[in-house]
Amino acid sequence: MNILAHQGSTDNFSRPFLGSSRDPGQISLALYSGLFAYNGWNYLNFIVEELKNPKRNLPLAIGLSCGIVTVVYVLTNVAFYTVINSDEFVDSDATAIVFAEKVYKGFSWIMPIFVACSTIGSANGVILTASR
Repeated sequence: MNILAHQGSTDNFSRPFLGSSRDPGQISLALYSGLFAYNGWNYLNFIVEELKNPKRNLPLAIGLSCGIVTVVYVLTNVAFYTVINSDEFVDSDATAIVFAEKVYKGFSWIMPIFVACSTIGSANGVILTASR
């Protein structure tokens, strides 16, 4: 909300699909990328034997984790779309870096560290569950 109120714009929300592709290959790639981002629920099934009260906790963990990730991803995209214009999205290889340069200015160097921490956390979860 702070970004929208102080330095954001809602121009990108008036034409959200401008420049989108209707190519089935591109749509498939987008769906696959989205499903990959939410794949953590599947890993919970591999460690169900280590859960206390799995009949209660497994559905709770799946529901809460998917819900929280959805809210975080949607709010992140809303923040990106309020700060970055559509031309910058197209020209950028790393949207998060462009966002950080505009919002955090001198502290934009921290965004790659956040991405690395997220990647390490994801790899940790995959290693923990795939070894079972």
